Amino acid sequence: MTKPSAILMGSKPGSVVALSIMLQRGWDIRYVVVSRKHQYPWIAGPTLEQVALQHGLHVLTQPELPDTLVDFVISYMFRYRVKSHVLKMARRAALNFHAGPLPEYGGWAFYNVAILDRATEYGCTCHYMDDGFDTGPLLKVRRFPICAAQETAYSLERLAQQEMTCLFVDFCRLAESGQELPIEPQDRTKMRYLSQEEFDQLKVIPPGADADTIDRYARAFWYPPYKGAYTMLGTTRVEIIPQTAKEEVARHLHGDDLAALQRIAERYMSENM
Repeated sequence: MTKPSAILMGSKPGSVVALSIMLQRGWDIRYVVVSRKHQYPWIAGPTLEQVALQHGLHVLTQPELPDTLVDFVISYMFRYRVKSHVLKMARRAALNFHAGPLPEYGGWAFYNVAILDRATEYGCTCHYMDDGFDTGPLLKVRRFPICAAQETAYSLERLAQQEMTCLFVDFCRLAESGQELPIEPQDRTKMRYLSQEEFDQLKVIPPGADADTIDRYARAFWYPPYKGAYTMLGTTRVEIIPQTAKEEVARHLHGDDLAALQRIAERYMSENM
């Protein structure tokens, strides 16, 4: 059976994995669309553009995309709204992979709000794209339990990205089967969308907050190198770092201590036999 054709639009490591999955499964990738204005120099490993070029694929930005028809237009953590004329290039479906469960966590602040909400479950979504932001019908939502009191925005993103990889594999299998794709309208009474401006305003820790609230806000916005939750001391903005984040950093800094000392000892002994 002929494998589907696709345009992949994305950024961050998740989209690199999505591209690798499609290539391994033999998909016909006509174009890879990247957002060159958004670079993440602190993320290790090759970018989506680098991996696509290594495989001889056509890489461009959305304005450069020529009119073409493919089975699927896929947005995987793409940083811009996908234009209407690009959506029309999909014969079967134009789909977005969103690292939060819809309809309740659309927009910018999905990890953060889940922690502020003390959510007991989280998820990721594959949904059809329309002219709105995160408003199209659902193909599938993959949900999983969480303990919001132990999560930071950084750790919750890692969990969501792992689950979204599984969701993407499920989608590929379904698309390859030739079966009709499921479609379910979003419950508009549960839809919530936060803009970037509203997201930024959420970072302000409420005046007079107790220790539990301060910690919850600090964890909800801990995602280095971005600015976290903060309070004001006069005219000075003071960011608050949660205890769990300090422990994460400590594990990263000290994780190789024993192995490093062992390597030094072994090398020194070999040189002084």
